[in-house]
Amino acid sequence: MQAKIAQDTFTFQGSALETAPEALGELRRSDDACSDYAELRRRMQEDGYLFLPGLLDREAVLTARREIAQRLADAGHLHPDHPSEACIAAPGARIDFLASVAQDNPQLDAVLYAGSMMEFYQNFLGGPVRHYDYTWFRVKTPDGRATEPHYDVVYMGRGTRQLYTSWTPFSDVEMDMGGLMVLENSHRQQELISTYGQTDVDRYCENDATSHRLLATAREQQRDLTSDERRQVQWQSPTFGAYSPDAVATRQTLGGRWLTAEYRMGDLLIFSMYTMHASADNHTEQIRLSSDSRYQLASESIDDRWIGEDPPAHGIRAHQSMIC
Repeated sequence: MQAKIAQDTFTFQGSALETAPEALGELRRSDDACSDYAELRRRMQEDGYLFLPGLLDREAVLTARREIAQRLADAGHLHPDHPSEACIAAPGARIDFLASVAQDNPQLDAVLYAGSMMEFYQNFLGGPVRHYDYTWFRVKTPDGRATEPHYDVVYMGRGTRQLYTSWTPFSDVEMDMGGLMVLENSHRQQELISTYGQTDVDRYCENDATSHRLLATAREQQRDLTSDERRQVQWQSPTFGAYSPDAVATRQTLGGRWLTAEYRMGDLLIFSMYTMHASADNHTEQIRLSSDSRYQLASESIDDRWIGEDPPAHGIRAHQSMIC
């Protein structure tokens, strides 16, 4: 890595991440081929991701960041002694996901669902494109919970598998802020794809009496499961999607290196449904802001958990039974 890494600030949920050359590397930049879509498709197939520094309009990203910061300030998540645009976390703030930041947010939509983003996908996928209506927004506070290693397909695999995630930073992310990491060659691990990659976080065991009773009761009452009830259900993916709770052990088990970078607002990282990824811990005073948005050809099938004005997401309407 070109950037100097302080071992005590490059951690995953408090455990030191390895920084030796065989364990950590830099993402391959593809800004040298940003208009060569045949080459970008080749690199996606080869690497499982595309890192495109500066593809997006930085001023548009900054405009969205100001709106996001104001919403965080209004909700009491920012330190009152600092300008809201600095996004310094309020004392004791501990959050990592806040869907409300993305709701009815035209400034954010202008970055994610218009302009350079949609133009890129139309050219990259070679036809009319649609995106999910649901936007995932990450709000990583200092000492918050780093994202566990996972494939995205486990959460959104009921439509086409030719679906792509855009990870878009709304902060300038130095190494100590804990940016996204991609596990090298994880998209090529066929045994992993045929096992873990076939799971669905919202499928439950119909023939398990406790699961059947809890789900039936929740449906009758037209409500989602409580946290306690969800823990009692026998799911196809018992860890709620994560491959492992440990990024260090994941790399040691699967091989390859964790690949990352220092990100700037305007950068874009795109990856496939079978690219293992995670994040590191945030050791700064700032809240790290980023979004996950999804794109596919409009002609292909889509996972209905993530479309419409009120998407089912992982609620009761999304659950599917299976015989275990």
